[in-house]
Amino acid sequence: MRWLVVVPWLLALGCGEDPAPPSGAVRGAASSDAIWVLSYNVNFERPSDATVRAIDEADADLVFLQETHERWERSIRRRLESRYPTILFRHAPGEGGMAILSRYEIVEARHETARGGAFPAWRVTARTPLGDLDVLHVHLHPPLDEDGGLVVGYFTTSDARTREILHHLSGPPPDLVLGDFNEGEGPAITQLESLGMRQAQAAHPPLELTWSWDTGTAELEGRPDHVFVGPAYRPTAVQVMLRGGSDHRPLRVAIERAR
Repeated sequence: MRWLVVVPWLLALGCGEDPAPPSGAVRGAASSDAIWVLSYNVNFERPSDATVRAIDEADADLVFLQETHERWERSIRRRLESRYPTILFRHAPGEGGMAILSRYEIVEARHETARGGAFPAWRVTARTPLGDLDVLHVHLHPPLDEDGGLVVGYFTTSDARTREILHHLSGPPPDLVLGDFNEGEGPAITQLESLGMRQAQAAHPPLELTWSWDTGTAELEGRPDHVFVGPAYRPTAVQVMLRGGSDHRPLRVAIERAR
């Protein structure tokens, strides 16, 4: 994700609780029954071995990637095909590509872009030892206006993300919603909370930053990456990894059945 116009004072707005720097620590305690899920925006402009190594080191059972493309696919398959029997890519222009790596069978339900949306979303079912997990994988509208500017876009694109998430939530509520929401807080997040979904980082505070961008004159940072867990499951551990070559950090979450 790249924001083309930088206004440092925007960083202080709309943040709610100030996120902490990423620590790399695992917060919480997962049992041996847990399934580990990884959400990671790999950055379509930065194909790197460091990012592929980070995915490998995460050792997640289910991996959901944003901003992939053909070059990413070649690198990921070369290193990780032996680990993941299911590897799926959906290529799209620019930052719209997505991928899923899984130790389990994946059944695709739909892959579509909401009307007026920036990027596609992908809904799948993962056949896991915990049962069938209904997963919505998203990459929501960036906070940019039509000219690529952050100043206006920061204040005007929240409704676009809300429309996207409402469109993608049609039908039965998913068990997991994850990906790059392009907002740390906002109406799109509130929609999921209203469904009784729990934000993994909020379940194991403190909230940690998942994204940073050094512009040369200032460093932007935020928490756009999320994993939300529905009422039938619970997030028992979470980790913002200090790994990879992307501007985003890998977000790793352990999922178990609700008690």
